[in-house]
Amino acid sequence: MKKSIKTSKPNPEDFNDLSLFTRIAPVDPTNPVTRILIMGVFLLLASCGSQPSPTLTSTVAAPQATPTSTRTPVPPTATITPQPTSSLGVDLTALNGVTIEFWHPWSGETGKVIEESIEEFNAANEYGITVESVYQGTLNSLNDVINDTDTGNGLPNLTIGSNYQILSWNSSGKRVVGLNAYVNDPEWGLSSGEQADFIPIFLDQDVNGQNRIGFPAIRSALFLFYNTTWAEELGFSSPPNTTEKFKEQACQAARANNANDLPADDGSGGWLINTTPSGILSWMYAFDSQVVQSDGSGYQFNTPQSENAFLYLKEVFDEGCAWEVLESPAEVEFATRKALFITGSISDLAYQTSEIDRIGSDDTWTVLGFPSPEGGQVIDVYGPSFAMFAGTPEENLATWLVIKWLSSAEQQAKMIKSSGTFPMRSSTMGFLADYAGENPQWAAAQELIDLARPEPGLQSWKEVRWILGDVGTQIFRYYFTPDRIPSTLELMDETAAELHERTQ
Repeated sequence: MKKSIKTSKPNPEDFNDLSLFTRIAPVDPTNPVTRILIMGVFLLLASCGSQPSPTLTSTVAAPQATPTSTRTPVPPTATITPQPTSSLGVDLTALNGVTIEFWHPWSGETGKVIEESIEEFNAANEYGITVESVYQGTLNSLNDVINDTDTGNGLPNLTIGSNYQILSWNSSGKRVVGLNAYVNDPEWGLSSGEQADFIPIFLDQDVNGQNRIGFPAIRSALFLFYNTTWAEELGFSSPPNTTEKFKEQACQAARANNANDLPADDGSGGWLINTTPSGILSWMYAFDSQVVQSDGSGYQFNTPQSENAFLYLKEVFDEGCAWEVLESPAEVEFATRKALFITGSISDLAYQTSEIDRIGSDDTWTVLGFPSPEGGQVIDVYGPSFAMFAGTPEENLATWLVIKWLSSAEQQAKMIKSSGTFPMRSSTMGFLADYAGENPQWAAAQELIDLARPEPGLQSWKEVRWILGDVGTQIFRYYFTPDRIPSTLELMDETAAELHERTQ
């Protein structure tokens, strides 16, 4: 099953579909998402038990008519608190000789690192467990292989998937094992201190209701790349921390490019538009849009916050401060000062550095979150997780032990050095001091983790997310006027509800 696929630069949504992702399916006029495109053209479109109470001796003043007791007190019997034992019902010796299969989507340098980690586990684990890893192409290719595999007939023990993919596997009858029992097991799980070491927003992203359907493997996010050298030349001493300041700087950069003597710069200079689903969601989050209903029963795009976000983006575009380019990578436009801001993922940082070095630019740059109207920043985080398919109790425990191994701080650090993504736990940074020093933009991204918001944790997000991308594309069309935004939001809600209903 192993094959070799040449890898290329990830798109801005890397590691949501691990950059390794294929775009939307061919147009189907019966598909509700496509219907957005058809409707008027402009409407387009997440100890151990309590200790025994000590025996208390209290002196109570007895009534005078009552004789004093002469009974000799009996000293309390010492109680030994039993040590907790595993609830998984697997004997240690039963793990010897267990072989599990691991399907993954990593190639290139990251693929080499994961293979080395698996080889190290096979050689070092004390249980006698063997892991066989199989590269299955991109994350979407891996998802397709799993969907085409009959339940109980060839599914791997361990794999990787986005939240909505894992939920889809489980709902289709491919039994995904809930991991709460393994994470919290007193013998084989993670201690409270180890769990606290994981960054909460990453650890909580795979919890669906009371069930943990996965365990974080990779996390990415979108940022605004910002040319600090050029901004200072334009008269700005600090990055923008509000939407109004963002527009001010973008418009000033656009005016500068339109006024210079280079015809090729005309029409450029501000923010290079990004209409990927995560790119549009990032701006919606910046305006405090709550895109999932409070009870988790569906979506709510038609809100004042979402309307304000779309009106703002339309305004920036209409004033000539945002522009699009289709024939050139965003990194090239940023390096050559065609854009003061571009949208890029954390895994794009290495590509941007390489492009700036390639053209010999001395500009300094950094990463920012998406600014809000009141001040502050937001980033949208996403990425795939480890998922376990049901096997024997021994296979399931062995699979969990592999997840633990790959989630250790040391193994994570190796992965991050090849992928450039976020660490899942705080202690991982102890292995990345040199890497952070050599990659200042990556280090700056780490400072924004506390500002992160997760993408919706609903199975229907697989399709609903494309509504955002399609509507985002329409907003920046010359024929799309601001008065159409309310009806567009209404149609987004209708279409999202229809798509969500299909998954119930």
